[in-house]
Amino acid sequence: MRSAALAAILACGSLGAWSPKVHEAQTAKAMRLVPRRMADFLRAHAGPLMEGARGVANDQPPTVEQVEAQFRTVLRLSQERRRPEELARDLGVLAHQVQLLADPSASEGLSPLRESFEAYADGHFSHLLVTREPAWAATGPLDPGPALRRLLEVKRTRNLRLREHFDEATGRRIGPWDDLSLPFAQLQLGFSTGVHATANLWILAWRTAGDLWELPPAP
Repeated sequence: MRSAALAAILACGSLGAWSPKVHEAQTAKAMRLVPRRMADFLRAHAGPLMEGARGVANDQPPTVEQVEAQFRTVLRLSQERRRPEELARDLGVLAHQVQLLADPSASEGLSPLRESFEAYADGHFSHLLVTREPAWAATGPLDPGPALRRLLEVKRTRNLRLREHFDEATGRRIGPWDDLSLPFAQLQLGFSTGVHATANLWILAWRTAGDLWELPPAP
């Protein structure tokens, strides 16, 4: 039943940065990379989770400080024993923010490059994969700041490479944008990075405050 509901959520979409369809897919894939009981919690509240993950159309990409603030909000809600649905929605907002922090086209609000890249991502959505990466949040410090700053630096490098294949003055793509192109490589890398970044931030929240969450009965 929950699988059907989640599939229906993933089929929805409206305009966004990564589009809501891509944000929802990244969020759903991140759910497969977290501890089992945390995944049980997220699946039990998939509706509010995906509502938060969708975000709003063409929103400004967040700063590292804003992502850190949202992470602290999740911890505060946990400590206050807020309703699971409210916590799940804010975990979705956290997913949306960190995915934008990995989106190579999202260096500002609405822009021709960002619009073009969104359409490109939607058109090549079925070709995107999640590559293997270590779960840096599984052990070590609980401060997400250093990892988020590294993520932003990677995004800036990818954004510069992507801009080499786009004419901002005309709003047109330069050269091929096919499955063998550099833009597709940036798309694939950004998508997979966003999935892993989401899972890692969730794991940090789980390690810090997961014992305060109202978990569903174990299956």
